Amino acid sequence: MHPEKIRQVTQLPVQQRYAYCVRKVADTQEVWGLYDAGWATAEAGGKVSIPFWPEAAFAQACATGDWEHFQPCAIALDDFLNKWLPGMASNDQLASVFPVPHGSASIAAPADLLADLRDEVRLYE
Repeated sequence: MHPEKIRQVTQLPVQQRYAYCVRKVADTQEVWGLYDAGWATAEAGGKVSIPFWPEAAFAQACATGDWEHFQPCAIALDDFLNKWLPGMASNDQLASVFPVPHGSASIAAPADLLADLRDEVRLYE
């Protein structure tokens, strides 16, 4: 991915990055997390939050600090919609959508992210 694209997209406001992520994930049919003997997690509002990105390069850019040994790992959209998000909801976890280095992410309830992704996927059918 071109460094200028990374710079421009990561500088978008949180809600615009969220919308970009939903569109890109629906288009490519995959979402990215960071993995190293377990998935990267953070804390948001006293709950476990799992970060997700629309492309590997954005996930890689966040593989620093506590996540420095983590590697981008793709998750098929079908698995994400049918297993991951329902499981996260059952575990009372949150989705951290498109965090950026030295910035924030959009924190979403799994049910909300699921609805947004399903709505966007319908546009591609």
